[in-house]
Parts: sequence; C-alpha cells; structure tokens
Amino acid sequence: MSLAESPATTHSSVAATFAHTPLVGVIRTDSSEQAERQARLFVAGGIRLVEITFTVPGATALVSKLLAERGDGAWTVGMGTVTDGERARAALAAGAEFVVSPNVSPEVAAVARQAGRYLLVGALTPTEIVAARQAGADLVKVFPLPPVGGPAYLRAVRGPLGDVPMLAAGGFGPEEIPAYRQAGAVAFGIGAPLLAGNDDETLRRIGGAVALARQGVEGGA
Repeated sequence: MSLAESPATTHSSVAATFAHTPLVGVIRTDSSEQAERQARLFVAGGIRLVEITFTVPGATALVSKLLAERGDGAWTVGMGTVTDGERARAALAAGAEFVVSPNVSPEVAAVARQAGRYLLVGALTPTEIVAARQAGADLVKVFPLPPVGGPAYLRAVRGPLGDVPMLAAGGFGPEEIPAYRQAGAVAFGIGAPLLAGNDDETLRRIGGAVALARQGVEGGA
C-alpha cells in the first residue's frame, strides 16, 4: 500500500492483511525512539499490522515517518488508543491505515468510517460489543480479556454473539493464541509479551506468534 491509495483500497488492503496474518503488534512505550525500534523488529519478525498507540510520545509523527519510509511495503501502520474524535482526526492526518480504540466512541467510529479506514473498536461486555459492531467496527477488540477470565470469558460472550468478529487483546502471551482462537477470536493483539532482552529472542517470539496466529488461516501453518 502507498499513501496515494484511495480509502476504499486502503480498507480492502488492511482487511486482506488481517485475513492473511491476523496479528497486530501493539506498541506502547514512553519513548518514540524505542517505539520505532520495536516497530522495525515486529516487521522483521513477520508482523504485518503495526499499531502505534497515542501513549507513545510523538506518535503521529512516528506513524508518518514509518509510512514515508515504507514505500510500497507489505505491512500496514495504524494508530491505537484513539479515544475521541480529536485523536481520530489526528490519526487520519498522520496517514494511519487502521484505527483502534479501547472504548466505544461513536465519534471515533464516525470519523474513521467517513474516511473509509479499517476500524477496531474496543469493548468488553455484551452490551458494549453489540454497540461497537453497530457503530461500524470491522473487528471488535474484546479488551482486557485476561483479568476477566481470558479464553473462558471470550467463549461465554461468543455464545450469543458468535456473528461478531472479535480480536482478543489485553496482555496475554503468544502461547495463548491457540486458546483464544478456540474460544472464537479471529485476530489477536499483542505487544510487550513479544519483547525479550535481546533482538534474537524477540524475533524468535515474534516469529512463533505469527505462526500461531496463522494456524487455521487458508494457506497458513
């Protein structure tokens, strides 16, 4: 994808990336330099969806930089912790190709949908999950899962809501991806658990997570 693509093309490209490698590498640090380094490690390890959260200092500038340097690369850059309309507009101005919120915000959803961007809306309860989908979420980010029961909770809410596509998030490790998939998740958001004390181990973890995320995907491992 390139910055010259139309919103419709960007949306379909992001959707295709989710279908191929349904793993979002979430970056949440207090250093822009460290965030950039993590983004490059994620991509080197095989992640194709990189989420820069607004908690990163200079997040929008970093997104613009990564997109400018990427060219027509096969990975995408989005923005997370998009909690309100102001952040949504800033994310779009930076070139974010997908938008992720931790909460159900009709304004965020309206801004993202009007711009034709792929949208992930954060929710936890059944009421919030339905509201997120009705707002136009392409994927509902069920968050935070580990504190409320992890895969068991996801399985329970998917009982009546099995028609809602859900991304599992909230701080679990890559080894838990199969359990969340069995519970009904179609995509996974992971950040800090992919990082290790050295680059080799980090790349090993990322590669393992990518392989797990692609299990069950057509053409996947």
